[in-house]
Amino acid sequence: MNVQIGADDVLLNLDRNQQAFEKTVTQLSSGLRINSAADDPSGNAIATNLTSKVGGLQQAVNNVQNGVNALNVANGALSAVQDILVRINNLLVEANSDINSSADLQDIQTEINQLLTEINAIGEKTNFNGLTLLNGAYDTSEGSTPSLTQVASPNGGTPTVVNAYGVTNTAGNPGPLITSAAIPSIAGFNIPAYVVFTVIAQGDNVVDPDTDTIPFPGAGVLIQTDMYSSDPSFGSAPYYQDISAYPAGAGNAPFGTLALFTPSGTINVLNYTFGNITQQDVGASQAFLITAGTGASNGQALTINDGGDEGQTLGISLPTVNTNALGLSDISSLLPQEISIVPGSGGTQVVGTAASNNIPASYSQLLVQNALTTITTNEAQIGAQIIAMGDDESGDNITATNLAASASNITDLNVGQATTDYTREQILTSVGTEVLSQIQSNGKIMTALLIQALIA
Repeated sequence: MNVQIGADDVLLNLDRNQQAFEKTVTQLSSGLRINSAADDPSGNAIATNLTSKVGGLQQAVNNVQNGVNALNVANGALSAVQDILVRINNLLVEANSDINSSADLQDIQTEINQLLTEINAIGEKTNFNGLTLLNGAYDTSEGSTPSLTQVASPNGGTPTVVNAYGVTNTAGNPGPLITSAAIPSIAGFNIPAYVVFTVIAQGDNVVDPDTDTIPFPGAGVLIQTDMYSSDPSFGSAPYYQDISAYPAGAGNAPFGTLALFTPSGTINVLNYTFGNITQQDVGASQAFLITAGTGASNGQALTINDGGDEGQTLGISLPTVNTNALGLSDISSLLPQEISIVPGSGGTQVVGTAASNNIPASYSQLLVQNALTTITTNEAQIGAQIIAMGDDESGDNITATNLAASASNITDLNVGQATTDYTREQILTSVGTEVLSQIQSNGKIMTALLIQALIA
């Protein structure tokens, strides 16, 4: 009976050792401490969750890389547009010379028109994985308000005046010809313009050529206002000129409003105030570039999952590239029409063709420079997005590495300890087997002795 009880104990321990030995063999062969939930339920759950996050982050890295590739394609297209704009600017510089014949200007304009067509083609055809990148679908820009910038006057002259009328010190107190200029707040304002103010006469009792009267008895000044507008309702490359009388005198700050007559009514383009003007200021000239505001874009940003988990996204905004968005639709190097504003008629009148294309060519150059600024700003924005996405990629890689290390700490096997356990369990199994065999042998001997004793 005692022999049987001893054998049962040996069998129980042998079974336990055999199970531990098999588990250790599985761990050593896989290199993992946890091969199933039975090995460590909570550890297996944590490791599985961490491994899932690692996989998500690795895919997020791929998403970000694809986003960077799309941005690089868009940036390459913008570089091509930039090169085209530089070429157009060179052509306008070439055209801005009275030495050119009408045929020369037409040849230059033909090339400009072809280059403008190419800009539109780039906007329509720049594609990544079936997505047209620069057609405005992914443009989230907020738009801009009309702006006013002082520029060089094509009429020459200084933009400052002596500003010393009625002042004893004839050395004067120089100041700007236009002491204040502002764009009226008009809903739907969309008339970009190149406006030039030039002093052509100053004296007593000046006659206003519009009315052929002396509107301001005493000191007065005649100001010539030239304006070039790209608004299509005024025709191609129109040229405007008007001469008006204003009062002049010490402390007097005459002001006016530049108004355009359109089929829909009068539109105020610019409000301004003149400085005090003297006879010495005849020839002074100051010019301004008015750029039209643009409305907010209707596009939606391209969304990319950059964090692996739901909701962890970033948006990619891409600019709209076409001649209309860049303000280049109506640039011209051709000789413009001369347009006369007919006072009181509510309309304009074509009086001929100008002898020089200085105004439209100069204004077109300013529009091209403005478009170049827009493109370089867009390139900077794309570059900033590429940098930000590179930071995202780096962060994802670091996080994935740390999470993988954490999962490894949980699931990976301590090979040294497992090898020790393997040797111990192998020895215990061998010893248990030997003991069981010995018990069986002793049992046979005891049984034989007992049978012999009984026979005897």
